Amino acid sequence: MDYLPLSKVNTVVYCERRFYLEVALGEVMENEHLIEGRYFHEQAYTERDEVTGLLVWSDRLGLIGVVDRLEWRAGKPFLVEYKLGRAAEEAFPSDAVQLATQALCLWESRGIRVEAGYVYYRKSHQRRRVDFNPELFQEGEEAVARMRALLALPKPPAVRVPPSKCQGCSVRAACQPELYRKGVARWG
Repeated sequence: MDYLPLSKVNTVVYCERRFYLEVALGEVMENEHLIEGRYFHEQAYTERDEVTGLLVWSDRLGLIGVVDRLEWRAGKPFLVEYKLGRAAEEAFPSDAVQLATQALCLWESRGIRVEAGYVYYRKSHQRRRVDFNPELFQEGEEAVARMRALLALPKPPAVRVPPSKCQGCSVRAACQPELYRKGVARWG
């Protein structure tokens, strides 16, 4: 089985078309958001007894990736995922599903069970707690199934996200969401 990148769970939940363009067609363009995000991850500060860049995987799900940070509070482990944006009241759904899927991989590959994690949003310097439950784990497993189903398609899926989600997208030039919405673009 080919292992899929764990980070792409976030992408497929956010926008299936973006996932297809990036993974199936290799349309990844470096923009300021990707460059800033890579720099942010490289500069992340780690306290004593914490781990950054921990490799995790799931043979069952066929995923492999890196946990941004694993920390302990009162003897309990917590995952931390770094994101560039601003925090809302709760973690964004794509971020929460990615974090839960990381928890599944952490348990399978390292034997470490976590009950919750945090998404740290850099622009607002705030964390949002994500409590893991069976429904969230199921969403992660369904996202992985969607990833595999999308990769079997002969062409990209339709644009199904609101225009606001297209702002700052690294594959916008390849996607052409405005043309697609107007009916000009015929592929996908």
